[in-house]
Amino acid sequence: MKYQKALATIGILSLAAFAFGTVSATTNAAAKSSQSVAKKTSKRLTYGNITNNNLNRLATIRQLTRTQLAETHKLSGKQVQRLVYLPLPRHLTATNFTLDSQHLTIHLTKNQYGVKNVAIPLNKLTGIILNRYMPKKYDFTPVKTPKKVVALTFDDGPDPTLTPRLLKTLKKYNVPATFFEVGTSVMRYPSISREVLKSGNQIGNHSWSHPQLTNLSSTSALHQIALTDAAIYKATKTIPYYIRPPYGAVNARIGNLYDRPIVRWSVDSRDWAYLNTAKTVSHVLATTTNGSIILMHDIHATSVAAVPQIIRSLKKRGYTFVTLEQLNQKPLLGNLQYFGRNDYRGF
Repeated sequence: MKYQKALATIGILSLAAFAFGTVSATTNAAAKSSQSVAKKTSKRLTYGNITNNNLNRLATIRQLTRTQLAETHKLSGKQVQRLVYLPLPRHLTATNFTLDSQHLTIHLTKNQYGVKNVAIPLNKLTGIILNRYMPKKYDFTPVKTPKKVVALTFDDGPDPTLTPRLLKTLKKYNVPATFFEVGTSVMRYPSISREVLKSGNQIGNHSWSHPQLTNLSSTSALHQIALTDAAIYKATKTIPYYIRPPYGAVNARIGNLYDRPIVRWSVDSRDWAYLNTAKTVSHVLATTTNGSIILMHDIHATSVAAVPQIIRSLKKRGYTFVTLEQLNQKPLLGNLQYFGRNDYRGF
């Protein structure tokens, strides 16, 4: 009962209200409808045309549509939670969009939001839509970075004491990081999540209660991410673009549910096992190479204490700390796994 009341305070639905089968059928119907439209209007552009027949780019467009709908219509927490079931095209032959000099407008089928069109600004689609379909000012060019780069990531927060302490360290050294947050903690400490973003960092989705997603049904696994989306949106008015499955446990069934990049890592600090600052520092310094994504946790005091020395030492070695997109030098695409620079894989 306490759990249900807590969810209600941030406008989140129970799992019983999360009708996976019903909405999946709607999504399939929408896909078939899109296909039939494509056949009738074969001269029109298709998603295949504008994405170079890339399903990962199409997945990214689906997620950007959800995010833009939430932003434009100022959705509630409950409404954001349901966005994962918004009927959107899954076939490259679909043509339910209009592309002009400012927006990619997605024409929606009937939906619970009563929204007919979602207009995504083209500046959010650089690197997603091919350059030849974009105005020159939105042309994609690879992000230029220093020769030696690494990205810091922190899991399992926010923590009311340790996360603010870590944020001060990152600010002192002018280092960005991505925080993969657990929904139950965001619900308890929303102001900390707001401070993470305010400090110039990014927030990713690390599930609601930290289960091994591969052990769950697709309905429950989707619910874990949707609940956390709603909590983070309630706290920050943003929907996280990146997902990191707890324990790094992901397979094709789970990874293709979300239409978002799955961020893994190439350096496991093992801070969770050592619970020792010196050992954590030593392990990170011994295993970090150019383009690494470093996994740490902002819920252990020993981990947070290790960060200053890790930053100083890697900077002395010529490394620059960058965001995940800077590390990749281009947008991260939906339904791909990212382990480090130039190391991404499908399912």
